Amino acid sequence: MDLVFDGVAQPPGLALHSLIALVPLAIWAYERYLRKRAASVIWLWAAALIFLVTNGIVLWDQLRVREMVRSGNGLNVTQGVITQSWHIVSRERDWTRSTLSYKTTISEGFDVAGVRFRWNIADSYSSATFSNAGTPPLTFPEGARVEVTWFVDAATQGERRIVRLRMSPASRSAAPADPGFAAFIGRFSGALDAGDQATLSALTKFPVNFGGHAVDRDRADTLWTAMAMPGLQACIRSTVPEQLPGGGRQFTCHGVTLVFGGESADAWTLREIRQGN
Repeated sequence: MDLVFDGVAQPPGLALHSLIALVPLAIWAYERYLRKRAASVIWLWAAALIFLVTNGIVLWDQLRVREMVRSGNGLNVTQGVITQSWHIVSRERDWTRSTLSYKTTISEGFDVAGVRFRWNIADSYSSATFSNAGTPPLTFPEGARVEVTWFVDAATQGERRIVRLRMSPASRSAAPADPGFAAFIGRFSGALDAGDQATLSALTKFPVNFGGHAVDRDRADTLWTAMAMPGLQACIRSTVPEQLPGGGRQFTCHGVTLVFGGESADAWTLREIRQGN
């Protein structure tokens, strides 16, 4: 199995939310240099305090995880095959702001050997534990074998946090190299990333099966809206397609399975979209 994440090897870095310290610093600079008034030193103390506290939490988390890995105390190791995985994008009103903005949260996870691991992308105390914040993000197909080193963190209400992750590809029949199909997938993933619905429709054979329902060309916009999820295009480009009986190909990315077929080597089209694992 390949080592795909090692928390101890992650660089310390600064907490992005510590940049909020720039707000009181900007207020101090505005009063001092633009309004030419005596600016209260309280603003400087507030900026320093915010910066030190937010980054102090990150440093504390990194140091304790490293010590845990060094000593082995509190760590568990789970091995097995992924039996279920998910990638859920949700949007909700951000009530912390006065604007009508929305906050997008991407939750992921997988089950292995009866143990469930879950996280929100790029949402962790520090980079010492896994939150799939890399580019491109990892995918977790059913059947992939993993080895997870983890601990239960009382600071996050008992969540299982992953400090090391090894993974091997799912056991499946890989499709043979096909320059024609590779060129087609390049066009398809590029159109998907650009939101080019006209090209996507041209590369699809209608009616297409979408979750057990036949969708005609005049309702194609529902397909592309459903597939407008972060990371899907990158996953298609980086994932080896599975060979299907009859010569078709399929990709499984973020809980979406795309099935492609073609009457000839240069006539590939999208034939089916399945959601869920």
